[in-house]
Amino acid sequence: MEMGEIVIQNVNQVYHNANQGDFNALSGINLRLSKGENIAIEGESGSGKSTLARLLIGLEKPTSGKILLDGEDITCWNYRTWKQHRKKIQAVFQDSSGTLNPARSAYANVEEALVNLTDKKRAERKKHILDLMDAVHMDYRLLETPVRQLSGGEQQRVSIARALAKNPKLLLCDEPTGALDYKTGKQ
Repeated sequence: MEMGEIVIQNVNQVYHNANQGDFNALSGINLRLSKGENIAIEGESGSGKSTLARLLIGLEKPTSGKILLDGEDITCWNYRTWKQHRKKIQAVFQDSSGTLNPARSAYANVEEALVNLTDKKRAERKKHILDLMDAVHMDYRLLETPVRQLSGGEQQRVSIARALAKNPKLLLCDEPTGALDYKTGKQ
């Protein structure tokens, strides 16, 4: 399935807190994104940008409303359905610690995505990973380093490489360069 359009229809996200009451993270969001378009959403901290990204990637379900991917409501997808679409939709979040296994090497973290979501053979995966390291300006010597020993910026670059590894049709970026130094972020 080639992705053509995402439509967000009247999406609301309310978080319940017994002590402080309800918090409306998103209210009445409507948006249409067609194939080939790029969109940037800006807003102050706490305005719901990350919440929207989490809804679009299936990490959360909205309180109400619909998110349509080529006419199919993704808010109804179960784990198995999301897994089938995972190589088409990827995300890079500001905090890479939640997406990487800190005990595994940078190489193993990126390779895991390729093993699970592609049919590439070992040699093809290795070449692809080296190409990705070039793309994110990361030294090959860091590939065997456990992620927990990498700097925050290095971890973020591994997270970006991992998301790009599957050549997704939709890439959601939630402040992906926030953990990078200025020079690396510009690259």
